[in-house]
Amino acid sequence: MEDWKALIDQAMQIETTDTIGAHGLYEKAVRAALAQSQMLLGDLEAAQIIESIYGALVAYSQTVMLRMKAEDPEVGSPDHAFRAGQAYGVSCILNHLIDRLTDVAGITALGALDDFSDTLHDEIIIQARASGLTVELLDAKGEILFD
Repeated sequence: MEDWKALIDQAMQIETTDTIGAHGLYEKAVRAALAQSQMLLGDLEAAQIIESIYGALVAYSQTVMLRMKAEDPEVGSPDHAFRAGQAYGVSCILNHLIDRLTDVAGITALGALDDFSDTLHDEIIIQARASGLTVELLDAKGEILFD
């Protein structure tokens, strides 16, 4: 297994001279770090840490959405777009990275958190579209939403 820390270090060294190469190294680092995390899921203590981080990200995403609800910004305004984009970014981390992990030992609630975060992502997409964000949006499983 490749060392994700070394890959990140290599990518950082070439960011200013080889953007495409650095991007590729960062992608390899993602895969290597997730592979290492997957291996750790068999250890109860490590699995609980991963589960806790997942829970923190789910809760953070919800705090952003509720902050937007409390602030009640005009749909499509810069404040609305900012909050929707902020929630979308956290949701993408959950749904496009952490969801790649599988708790084969069944010692965590990752499956239930995955289902919940997919539902949240669907709600966030509605807000992101309403805000007029001009980025391509991805569904909870990483597929481009064309409409």
